[in-house]
Amino acid sequence: MRQLRKIVFVCEEFVVQTPAQQLLDRFLIGYPRDGEFHRLDGCKISVHLPREESNAELQRRQKDFGLLVEPDLGKAIANSDALIVAWSGGGAIANEALLKDVLERAPVGCACFVHGVLAKSSDGATNIIESARSRQVSLLGGTPTSVTWRLPDVDVALGTQLGEALIVVQGASPGAELNALEGLLPLTERRRGGELGVRGVSFFDGDDLWQAGARGKWSKPLLAAAISRSNTPQGDPVRDGRTQDLVGLGLVSKLASNPRGWIIEHRDEFRSAILVLDGVVADFNFAIRARDGRTLSAQLYRPPAPAEHHFSRLAEVMEAFFRTDKPPWPIQRNRLIAGLLEVFAKPPLRSGQRIETPDLYVSYST
Repeated sequence: MRQLRKIVFVCEEFVVQTPAQQLLDRFLIGYPRDGEFHRLDGCKISVHLPREESNAELQRRQKDFGLLVEPDLGKAIANSDALIVAWSGGGAIANEALLKDVLERAPVGCACFVHGVLAKSSDGATNIIESARSRQVSLLGGTPTSVTWRLPDVDVALGTQLGEALIVVQGASPGAELNALEGLLPLTERRRGGELGVRGVSFFDGDDLWQAGARGKWSKPLLAAAISRSNTPQGDPVRDGRTQDLVGLGLVSKLASNPRGWIIEHRDEFRSAILVLDGVVADFNFAIRARDGRTLSAQLYRPPAPAEHHFSRLAEVMEAFFRTDKPPWPIQRNRLIAGLLEVFAKPPLRSGQRIETPDLYVSYST
């Protein structure tokens, strides 16, 4: 068990209500955990903010909590036990040059956690992973969506034969897609044989998305099962509090604003769907069908701002990773996510277009 004496944050930005702020405050100040307020006593917390000379929020934390602010990256990282890299925004767009610089300067044997995606491509992620390995740095990436509470508290039994999965999320691209992958892969990679990689991805938007569902490209029963876990149905329930079967009444297509979806074909014939449905519900929900017909569904709970308590779950996982050097999930999951986001961003993508993905034959198991 490693003693943590110095943890360094390298942040592209530091603004209230960003992942950088949420995570830094938990390591610097503490957070509720296991029925008590947990603190990292005896551990110095330092931050490096590139290209910014002063920051009022950081200055306040210097004064109130003893935060160390170091403008020189090399000096900031020196003698650190753990590094936390936080991109601007929600973590869906990586700054590979900055991460490579961090890893080249990282002390041999330290641990590094990246909030969000490792790189802008599968090849980029592979290079980042190799760079960390050459420095004997334990590397991992992720977001709170991968570790937040599930309502109800369900999981895929290890080795289950799965047939299909679907997740409903909201938001702009690529952030919504990152959250969808972070929410779904920790479940589906537990299927029999583990994750074998992706052989093809199809994109649909607008009316084409509903037509794809009618043709069986994604499952309407799984959509109904997922939305049944939502506590934020939009439309009439918002106006007068009524309960309403959004799927059964055919209201999803009427409520959805600029809907889009991705059908992911895995190499073992398993299929997963990401539906980005702004205006239908305001939370993340998934449903998974096993080969024997059983369906598993839940909401990925995201406590509201300003506390956003799901960052506490992530901080707990990160601290355990830093202390033990044992990653809670395989780094290849991060590589697969980087590769899928690269495919999702390819221009020009036409609705109904299918892309072969031989570079995403990424195999791993939990």
